[in-house]
Amino acid sequence: MKGKILIVEDDPLIADMVRRYLEREGFRVFWDERGEEAVKTLDIHKPDVVILDLMLPDVDGFDLCRIFSEKGTMVLVLTAKDADEDKILGLELGADDYMTKPFNMRELVARVKALLRRRDKISSYRDTVYVGPFEIRQDERRIYLKGTPLDLTPKEYMILRKLLLSRGKVVSREEIMEEVYERDLPDYERIVDTYIYRIRTKLMEVDKTSAERIKTVRGFGYRFE
Repeated sequence: MKGKILIVEDDPLIADMVRRYLEREGFRVFWDERGEEAVKTLDIHKPDVVILDLMLPDVDGFDLCRIFSEKGTMVLVLTAKDADEDKILGLELGADDYMTKPFNMRELVARVKALLRRRDKISSYRDTVYVGPFEIRQDERRIYLKGTPLDLTPKEYMILRKLLLSRGKVVSREEIMEEVYERDLPDYERIVDTYIYRIRTKLMEVDKTSAERIKTVRGFGYRFE
């Protein structure tokens, strides 16, 4: 399960401490102090997990979180921003986990390993599944609608896949959160609703009728009909 980790952190003391600990655990570790450098490192070395500080000298950390997520990389935010609103925004932008400073190093490593286990579990799905006009190509981690590939982020893919495979059944917001996160998170209802809105918007671009098949079940969750 060992893999490549990118640390994006402008404090060299924290970065060095995290790097040394991860390397002792067998990970290959890269470190960048600036966001623009981190994007280049991501494209060249394709790390499995990015440990991201939100307060960087050159770019907005939230923007960087969104960029990394859209590129399909798992993101663990590690920051001094501890307000619930910051956590929710980070998760809405695609972060896979969120830790605040000061932090426990063993917990950080445990969370990195948990993210890698989730990635490996998802990657184990290989077959192609057809649900109405949708084609779920699980080996590609892509969903096609009437032959058109949908431009989904990894979490949007996982959520839409969950709804499609549960066709006709109501899926609670809790179940949807468990599909993409391993821990209880603040205001998860809002996070789920944000992702569903984005998925519907992307479906609308291809086929309005298919988008309308994701029904809101008031006070509980969603159902794909």
